[in-house]
Amino acid sequence: MTHPTLAAELTPFLKGSLLDGVDLGWVRGDEVPSPQRDLLVHDRDMTTSLGDFHGDVIALTVLRSALDGDLYRREVTLDTAADGRPVEYGLIVMHLDTFPTEQRQRVVDEQTPLGTILNESGIPYLSAPQGFYTVPRAPLARLFPASSGGADLYGRYNTLSWGDGRVLARILEILPNP
Repeated sequence: MTHPTLAAELTPFLKGSLLDGVDLGWVRGDEVPSPQRDLLVHDRDMTTSLGDFHGDVIALTVLRSALDGDLYRREVTLDTAADGRPVEYGLIVMHLDTFPTEQRQRVVDEQTPLGTILNESGIPYLSAPQGFYTVPRAPLARLFPASSGGADLYGRYNTLSWGDGRVLARILEILPNP
C-alpha cells in the first residue's frame, strides 16, 4: 500500500513522543479489524465516536504541548470520564489562526478534547481520514495494558478542516486493543 506522507508540521512533533522512532505500518481501512474499524474507518470526530462506544463522556489528558507561532502541537490521551481509562492516544497539530477566538482559547486551556470544542461551537467542519496504520503496542504499553487483542494497535491519520478547505488540525490517533 502507498504510504501517506505525514504533513510537515506534524512530523517534527513525533520526535520526543511515545511514537518516536516507531514505524507506522500502513493498511487499508478494510484491513482494520472490528471493533477498531468501527471506531476508526469513518469521517466523524473521534471524541463523539469514543463517547458513544464507551457510553461515557470523554476527557482529555495532555502529556505534552508546544506552541510555535500559530501551530499548537500536543500529545494526548482521551480518557473515559468515569474511571480515567485511556481510550485513545493522539498526536495533534492545530492551526490556531483558523480558529475563532473563543475556540482557540479553549484549545490552549487544555481542559477539553478538540472534538468536544468543535461540536459545541456548532461551526461545521470536515473530518477526512488520510490513512490507517498499525503500531506495536510496546511504545504505548504504559497507557494501554496488554489484552487478548494482539501485539499491534490500530490508528488513523486524520485531517480536520473547515468547510472552506482551511486545515484546522492533523491528527495521529491510536486505539487500545479490546
